[in-house]
Order: sequence, then C-alpha cells, then structure tokens
Amino acid sequence: MKNYLIHELAKQTQLSVDSIRFYEKKNLIEPSFRAVNNYRYYDQEALKRLVFIKRCRALDMSLDEISQLMELIRHPEQGCQVVDQLVEQHILKVNEKIRELQKFQSELQQLRQLCQNDTTIDHCQIIKHLAD
Repeated sequence: MKNYLIHELAKQTQLSVDSIRFYEKKNLIEPSFRAVNNYRYYDQEALKRLVFIKRCRALDMSLDEISQLMELIRHPEQGCQVVDQLVEQHILKVNEKIRELQKFQSELQQLRQLCQNDTTIDHCQIIKHLAD
C-alpha cells in the first residue's frame, strides 16, 4: 500500500498543506504512522477522506456535516435515510443562503441606482448612503 508525505497528499488532492493539517487537527484524517525522522505518513484511506472532504466543502458543507457523514460511513448500519436527512437539511441551508444573496443583490442594485457617475468621491451618493 502506498504511503504519502503531506506535500504528496497536497499535490494529489490539490489542497494546501495547511488545509490538510487543519483537517487532521479536526480529526477528519490521521496519519497512518510517524517515521523515525518524525515525518507523518498518510495512507490511501487518508487520501480518499481528503477527496471526500474536498467534494463536501465544494458543496459548502460544514465541518460538522462532513464529520457526521464520515461517522455514518464508519457505522453503516444506520442506513441511507440519515444521510438523506443530513443532505435535506443542507439543502434548506443553501436555499436560505440563496435568499440572502438575492436580498444583497437587490440592495446593491438599489445602491447602484444612486450613482451619478459624474461626481467626485466626496459627493458619491453610494458612499453617503452606506455611511448614513
């Protein structure tokens, strides 16, 4: 079985070394062993976990959600319903974020309409509105 140094994992996963260390501190991955030189070596399982974490983070899943999913993987007897519920909860959070972003977009568009391009910054209506 192949073992990886942290920089090799970073290259394989396109994650930073700092991110990998962070995930290790959060107990999402762990080195398979430390060599005599005190270097940490990671196995194929750590590589798979990092790919899993990266895909979850790309879906804006929190570390808590990822941790829950990984726990479910370790204890598969709970069934897929639990995973489905977790994903459903995440979808609700994503929908809320979409609503918030749409609100921000609307507010920014309203601010943009205040702009009178021919004024100086001292007279900028956007700046004045944001400052009030």
